[in-house]
Amino acid sequence: MKANRRRQHTTAALSVGIAGLLLVGACSGSDSGSSSSAAGRDASSGQAQSEAGGSAKPAAPKAGGKATGSSGRVDPAAVAASTEYLARSASMALKVKGIAAAAASVRSISAANEGIILSENIGDGDGGDGPVQPDSAPRTTYGEMTISVPSDRLDRSLDALARVGTVVRRQSSSDNVRDEYVDTQSRVQTMRASVDRVRALMTKATDIAQVVTLESELSRREADLEALEAQLASLKDRVARSPIQVSLTASATVVKPKPDQDTGFLAGLTSGWRAFTSSVAALLTVVGALLPFVVVALVIGLPVWWGVRRRRARRTQPAATAAG
Repeated sequence: MKANRRRQHTTAALSVGIAGLLLVGACSGSDSGSSSSAAGRDASSGQAQSEAGGSAKPAAPKAGGKATGSSGRVDPAAVAASTEYLARSASMALKVKGIAAAAASVRSISAANEGIILSENIGDGDGGDGPVQPDSAPRTTYGEMTISVPSDRLDRSLDALARVGTVVRRQSSSDNVRDEYVDTQSRVQTMRASVDRVRALMTKATDIAQVVTLESELSRREADLEALEAQLASLKDRVARSPIQVSLTASATVVKPKPDQDTGFLAGLTSGWRAFTSSVAALLTVVGALLPFVVVALVIGLPVWWGVRRRRARRTQPAATAAG
C-alpha cells in the first residue's frame, strides 16, 4: 500500500511538472519579450559613424554621468564597459599604381594585424568581356578585397592601408549591440536551466507516456538552446573582429609608338622598295589564285581545240583535190 501511494504521488508530481513545463514553454515568447525590454532599459544604445578619413571612437561620458567620479574624472572601467559591445566595420577606396603590388601590401597588413582574408577579386576593368581593346587604349584594372582584423586593431589597420595608395574614400561605423547581446545571453542562461529541469524530470519518470512527452520537450528546448548559443557566438564574433572592405583601382600607362618621320633619299628608297615588294607580293598572290583555273582550262581546252582543227583539215582537203 505504501509503495502504491508513493508511486501515485510520484506520478502526480511528474504530471504537475510536465504541465508546468508546457505552460512555461507557451509563455517563453512573452518572457523573452519582457526580458529584452528590461535589458533595453538598462543598456545604452547608439551608433557612431565617421567618413572621409575618420575612424569611429566611443565618446567619453560627460562629467557628472555614470562614468565620472566625485572629482569629475572619467572612469576608465565605465568607458571600457560602454565600448565592449561595439560591432565595428570599415571600408576604404584606394587609387594605386599597380594592383598586384597593392594587393600584396594589403595581405601583409592583414597578416601583421592578425587578420584573415575573407574574399579577393582582382582583374581587368572590362572583366574579359566585350570587344577587344586596341593596344594603344589604356586598360583599367581593379581589385576588391575584404579582410577581418581584431576590433582593437581596426584604426591601426586603416592607417596602414591609407599608406598603400591615394585614399579616395574612407568610412567606418560602429553599432552598439549591447541590448541584443545582454538579451540573448539572458535567454541562453534561462534555456539552459529549463533543459536541466527537463532532464531531472526524465530521471524520475516511470510511465512510458511521460518519458515520450519529456523527450519531445527536451529535444525542442535543446534545439532552441543551440539556436540561441549560435546567435550569441555570432554577436561575440561581430564584437571581437571587424571587417574592412578595400577597393583598389589603377589605370595602366600605355606608350604610343612614335610615327616615322624620316625624310630624304634613303627614306624614299626604303618606301619605294616596300611598295615594290608589296606589289610583287600582290601580283604573285593573283597568279597563284588563277593558276589552278589555267591548268584546268588547258587540260580541257587543248583536246577540243586539236579535234576541231583536224576536222577542218579533213574538210578542206577534198575541196582542194576537186579544184585541181
